[in-house]
Amino acid sequence: MRTIVITGTPATGKTRMAGMLTKKLKSAELIRANDIVNGKRLFSRIDKDGAKIVRMNALKRELERRIRKSKAGYVILEGHLLCDIRIKGATAIVIREHLGKLIARMEKRGYSKDKIRDNIVSEATDYCGVNASANYGRVFELMNDRKALPRMVRIAEGGNARTGSIDLLEELAALAKKGSRYVL
Repeated sequence: MRTIVITGTPATGKTRMAGMLTKKLKSAELIRANDIVNGKRLFSRIDKDGAKIVRMNALKRELERRIRKSKAGYVILEGHLLCDIRIKGATAIVIREHLGKLIARMEKRGYSKDKIRDNIVSEATDYCGVNASANYGRVFELMNDRKALPRMVRIAEGGNARTGSIDLLEELAALAKKGSRYVL
């Protein structure tokens, strides 16, 4: 069995991409971290922006239990918190997105100004990529584009995919120069 972690900043498209990958692979099970957090109430409180403060050790234990229980050839774990959890033997794929698209998606979802600001800074500074690199042996960062799914399939099957360098700091600087309300 292969375990693939799909992570990234909220609104990058990881849920959609994880679903598409699960459909492409034979014998794959999709486990969404948010479903576990909500279903098992693995959070201690909800902050002012509506974010759940997750009990990370409890989430890790539940994910590991579900991986052990799975009969699938592939287990796909999806969630933005997964960059901060070490799942032994897993390969991580960090889904990235352009900041303008992130802002539009988060506005549509009704995120607060502060939450949007925090998330675009996290994306621009590659929070998920940096933390995933500290927690997983194999980490791939992919822009959410038409090439992402075939690359994800190759990675899941044990191959490699050219990913290149993804630098969104210039986009953050351009937003600041334009006077975006989401940049300090």
